[in-house]
Parts: sequence; C-alpha cells; structure tokens
Amino acid sequence: MGIVDTLKGMLVPDNEPGVALKCTDCGEEFDEPLDSCPNCGSTDVKEVEGFDMRPDT
Repeated sequence: MGIVDTLKGMLVPDNEPGVALKCTDCGEEFDEPLDSCPNCGSTDVKEVEGFDMRPDT
C-alpha cells in the first residue's frame, strides 16, 4: 500500500458515502460517473451526495 492510499484510509473512512449522481429526467441514481443515464440515456445528471475534503473557512 502506498503513502497516498494510507493517507486516504486515515482521512476518508470506509463508511464514507462518496459521490452519488441522479438523473434529472427519470430520477435514476447511480454512483459511477457515466456519460449518460443507464436507465433513460439522458445526459442531464446532477450530484446529490458527496463529500468535500476542503476545510471549512
């Protein structure tokens, strides 16, 4: 395991939800960035869940 993986493991626990995407046309949710919705083929998707590792200022 490299130093980057070690740091990531310490900063982002395995239970971190990560990023979720949602199609604005049909409502399908998926977690992998895709060019289009796997359900209806729309390219209009938005991020509905995620995390920001930048500190609050």
